[in-house]
Amino acid sequence: MSNEIVETVAAELGRIASLAPEEQPEAYSQLQQKLQQVLDGKPWSE
Repeated sequence: MSNEIVETVAAELGRIASLAPEEQPEAYSQLQQKLQQVLDGKPWSE
């Protein structure tokens, strides 16, 4: 995993942590989907 992706994920986790608790599950789910796409070989930017 490139440093860019690691930094992006870290920033996204920080952003999610600042959301209201009721918004966090959906945001974590979206991040998980994005990470799964990367593991499936798709670029992060899709």
